[in-house]
Amino acid sequence: MAKFQSYYILCPLIDQNSFLGVTEDKESENVVVTLSRNVVNKYRLSDQKQIGGWTSKDHITAPVIYDKEQESYIGVFNKNTIKSWKNDDDNLDKLKKYKFSINILKLVARTNDTALIIFENGNCASLPYGVDNRKTYENKLLIKESETIIDVACCSIDKKEYVCYVLKNKKDAYEILTCPIREELGDLEKAKLNRIKVTRSEDVYVVGHLICTHSKNIYILWSDSKMGIYDIKEKSWKVTFSIPWISTVSEVSVAWMGDNNLIFFGSNTEQDGAILVAYNVALGVGSCKYPMKMYTQHAKLYCFNSRILLQASNHIGMLPYILETDRNLSSLLGSHDAQENQTVIADWGTSDQPLFRISNEMQELLLKGLSERSIFAQIIPSVVKTNDFNHILKALLEFQDIPESNLVMLLNYTIKEMNVDHIDITNEDEFLNFCSSQLDYSEDKYELIPKFVLLNHLLRTSFSDALMLPHLQNGMSLDNGLFLLSYIAYLITETDLYIAHESIMYDWCTLLLDAFYQQYLMIKDEKVSYVLEKVRKIVVGLIDNLNNVSSVMPELDKIINKSQVPEEKVLSTYTIELLNI
Repeated sequence: MAKFQSYYILCPLIDQNSFLGVTEDKESENVVVTLSRNVVNKYRLSDQKQIGGWTSKDHITAPVIYDKEQESYIGVFNKNTIKSWKNDDDNLDKLKKYKFSINILKLVARTNDTALIIFENGNCASLPYGVDNRKTYENKLLIKESETIIDVACCSIDKKEYVCYVLKNKKDAYEILTCPIREELGDLEKAKLNRIKVTRSEDVYVVGHLICTHSKNIYILWSDSKMGIYDIKEKSWKVTFSIPWISTVSEVSVAWMGDNNLIFFGSNTEQDGAILVAYNVALGVGSCKYPMKMYTQHAKLYCFNSRILLQASNHIGMLPYILETDRNLSSLLGSHDAQENQTVIADWGTSDQPLFRISNEMQELLLKGLSERSIFAQIIPSVVKTNDFNHILKALLEFQDIPESNLVMLLNYTIKEMNVDHIDITNEDEFLNFCSSQLDYSEDKYELIPKFVLLNHLLRTSFSDALMLPHLQNGMSLDNGLFLLSYIAYLITETDLYIAHESIMYDWCTLLLDAFYQQYLMIKDEKVSYVLEKVRKIVVGLIDNLNNVSSVMPELDKIINKSQVPEEKVLSTYTIELLNI
């Protein structure tokens, strides 16, 4: 399952219409961005810094690629000229030109071979063969004059290279063309060329497409949200699942994230903004979504090194993500809408009553087939209105999968009821005295105990940080965030309550720093500086402790294995000897 992190800007766009694309660099951490017809830059994804770049007087007409076989950057200029250069070259206008007799569409980098030249007429050739025969290369059309190549990729199936095209004609009809290529020359084996029409009996049209070289499939998204999959190896076609949360009235961009996950970018269902949707094609469920303010038509979408790169209106955006393999399946149930009818319980000769005690309200919702998250979201508001902390805690204990929006709501409610506004978190003694009151059973502090018990339980509750982040940003105040950071620091350093839940405490710290990052930078407040410095000291202290443990471990291992610990020898550049005369 996918989890999104914070959105960053990789670089501004010079002109949206002249942006050509992003390709992988020599190092997986870097990318090559062809910003316009005259500018190519290199960026490091980890810190969004530009680490190189070139300009050209000749118009660049396709994304620049890095060819691992030749260890060079290759570019297409004026649609019919190829140039190659090294990283330390600084003037592209003085490079040797290789001019072709026919127009070039783009270059396709290959993992274990030289790049492939794709011509506008549908033919292709390996880079060395194409350059050597550039003046006499075949000019015969492989595709019809009314057709345009809108997507092309090269994939390997059973140790055989195939080139795959998605074609579109003037009537907006689509076709898929696949053909094996000869190993050395890189040209097409036209006797084995295969064409298949992209069509359905329903009155629908194509809104998105992707040639995936990893899964060896071509994905087609239709206007009714259905996903079609063409298996390149089996040459078979099927229409499967529906994509949730995204509007398929307008064009949708598609990219491959990895581990059976696709990423979609398009307009949201209300048509008042944009959305990124991660979808697991193996399970057939939407696993994560990221709302955005502005939809960009024909936006280019890529995934490199666990980061999504998106062409926005005036910049290239970057959204890091994590692909989880062990996420609870119960959290995915909310991605499908439950029908308002009761489930039919089979008669297997056993009782149809639950084996555990549940409230009547929960039993009614269970019979409707609602997910655990949906049930919790419906019953918790009425439970909170009772202002009975023991009742709220009892309701929480009945659930394992709690929506992140409700978790933030309960945290805000608990902090408000604890009346922390009068607590000065920059006064260490006062704050420690307040936190330690959860262990004080005196009459004046007894009412705080159930509130601390509820707060501690909420902090132990599992959650998805990608789903939690927007709710923290929009639903929690900075003061509440600072209090939570201070309280978690207290739990880590001053108590043994969270030894078994240490990892989730660190997750909370990271999430709270992420959620209020901009406010931390912009607000020059003593409280903010104090809390951040306190967290920094704790992190430094923990790192020092880990380093101390690392230095002691080899010696402990020798003692356990009963091996002799060598004495330390004093090394010096000279020696002193005493002689008796």
